[in-house]
Amino acid sequence: MRRPIKDEFTDLPVSRQRKYQLRMQRDKRCTECGKPAVHGSRCVEHLVKARERQRIKRGLKRRYYNTLSYQLERSLAA
Repeated sequence: MRRPIKDEFTDLPVSRQRKYQLRMQRDKRCTECGKPAVHGSRCVEHLVKARERQRIKRGLKRRYYNTLSYQLERSLAA
């Protein structure tokens, strides 16, 4: 049986999913998959997915190519 994790998030009154996210953020990892985060709290893959989700949700047609997610996507493709 595993030992329980004892850290700064153990006694917080939040869900176990939120504690997982906070631990991932502390360790500079993607809060969704655990891969190394490129910038902020997500890896490039999940940054792009979140961008496209928001475009659909807000009904946006225009693309802002100078934003961080596009720049990171271009740098990985090159």
